[in-house]
Amino acid sequence: MKPELFFNLDIEPTNRCNAHCYFCPRDQTPHQGLMSPEVFDKSLARAVEFREITRELFGAEIKVNLCGLGEPLLNRHTPEFARKVRDAGFECSVSTNGALLDERRAQALLDAGVQALEVNIGEEGADYDEIYGLPFEKSSSNVVRFKEAAGDRCQVRIVLVDHRRDPAHIAKMAKFWRERGFRQFLQFPIMNRAGALFVDEMQYASFPEAERARQMLEERAVTPLCPAPFQLLFIGYDGQYYLCCSDWKKEVPLGSVFDESFLSITRQKLEHVSTRAPICASCNHDPLNRLTDELRTNGQSGADEDRPAVETVLDEIVEWDALTRRVLGALEARAHETGTTLRARRFIPVEVE
Repeated sequence: MKPELFFNLDIEPTNRCNAHCYFCPRDQTPHQGLMSPEVFDKSLARAVEFREITRELFGAEIKVNLCGLGEPLLNRHTPEFARKVRDAGFECSVSTNGALLDERRAQALLDAGVQALEVNIGEEGADYDEIYGLPFEKSSSNVVRFKEAAGDRCQVRIVLVDHRRDPAHIAKMAKFWRERGFRQFLQFPIMNRAGALFVDEMQYASFPEAERARQMLEERAVTPLCPAPFQLLFIGYDGQYYLCCSDWKKEVPLGSVFDESFLSITRQKLEHVSTRAPICASCNHDPLNRLTDELRTNGQSGADEDRPAVETVLDEIVEWDALTRRVLGALEARAHETGTTLRARRFIPVEVE
């Protein structure tokens, strides 16, 4: 797949959640809270500011998702946030597990102009009750009712996380929702949240394939940068920029939206991604780890039929690295032109209980 330049921004209404999925390491989050309207307004202003840069330099828009590491509908301001996003001229989506999507909240989101709702509801019946810790009948009824009320105003996408690593189960769940009129699906493999979630198959430093992956990249004369921090932008509930959405433990805060701009944190992001510290070296999105994964899956036999899959992933990593470096070069040139520098951080207000 050829790399495509895009910018998505997750603004995190909260990192609290009403579900208890074992594949989300909730106990690893060091602090939790709700984004206040003051912090949101400044976050959105930073998005508007950066959009002017992406338009001028790349001809690219920014899409905003009210999402993060928690359930956005726990924040009573989320529909208001969505309205402000739309008023600012951004495409707006919201991610949810559906359990709190009652008629009042559903109507508020539709009235706000939300264009897409992404619903993580990849189990059914008693399995959903056990894995999510939520009532399936209530959640599924909420989602169906929302789709009927939305009509053509808002797309509803069912998110299927392959936490069982079972393609047959994913196909079964897709069939379940198709029978109820849903046609759009987002399928994701399980993620290790930059090492916050222990996954046996993702202990990259211990795998001999990691050294072979490193050698293959050296043969291509590339030390690849992960594109996620530069295209999948993230602002936490506390108004801190974070390296990316995989920073589950919030180990890499880059400064407050009150003090820094997206442009001013570019160099910090580059330093972290280049050194792979502290979180990238453990993350399943890291290019070296991704190639290690592919070698473990399709490169162990050494058979000719396995080589194209490994080479395809290697080609994609090299191409993404080239694109990421072009983006970084343009952003750093703009920072130099405008004299943009890092500024001192200060305390910002957050809502706590």
